[in-house]
Amino acid sequence: MTIDLLPGCGVRLPAPLPVVRFGLNEAAVRALLAPHGDLLPGGVRNTFVCGCRWALVFELPGVGVTLCSDDRDRLRSVTVGRNPGDDRPACPVGYHGIDLLGWPAHELVEALRAEGLPVPDPVRGTLRHGPLYLSRHPAPRRPATPDRKPRHEAPFTFDCVSYDDGHEHHDERHDARDGLTGRHPRPEAAV
Repeated sequence: MTIDLLPGCGVRLPAPLPVVRFGLNEAAVRALLAPHGDLLPGGVRNTFVCGCRWALVFELPGVGVTLCSDDRDRLRSVTVGRNPGDDRPACPVGYHGIDLLGWPAHELVEALRAEGLPVPDPVRGTLRHGPLYLSRHPAPRRPATPDRKPRHEAPFTFDCVSYDDGHEHHDERHDARDGLTGRHPRPEAAV
C-alpha cells in the first residue's frame, strides 16, 4: 500500500484506488474516488485550504490526504501528512522509489541525491525541491543551555509532504492543454 507521487502527472493512490492526475476538476476527482468509498474511512470530505477554490480530504492508513485546486478549479497539489491518532502503520509516500516519510531527513536527502536529484539540505525542518515540499511538525522546545549553542539540527523525520503540478501560476493566455495531465504548459521563454 504505497502512495506514489508521479512527476508531472499527479498521484497514484494505493491499489485498487486510482491515479489522480493534475488538471482534473472537483467532479472528476470525486467520480474517480466514489467507487472506492469502502476503502476511505470517513469518505471524501470538503475542507478549507487558503488560496484554493476547492479542497478534498480523506484518510488512508496512518495518513491524511488533501487534494487542492488552483484558481481555475483544477487539481494542482496533493498533500500527505502523518496522522498520529491512527494506530495503523502509515502508507509509505514514494517519490522516485523512495519513502519520503519513513527515514531520517539526512538519510532521505542522501537517497534523493543518489537518484540524481539536486536536493538541498533541510533548513529548520523543511525541504523544498521544485514542486516537492517536505516539513515536520514543530519539535518540542528544549530548555536552552546557557553555556552551549547548538551546532546543528537534531535528527528528525518529515511528517508532511506536499507535491504540486510544478506551475507557480496558470496564465489564461496559454489555454492549450497537454493530453496527459490536462494542465497548462509553461509559457515558452521570450526569444
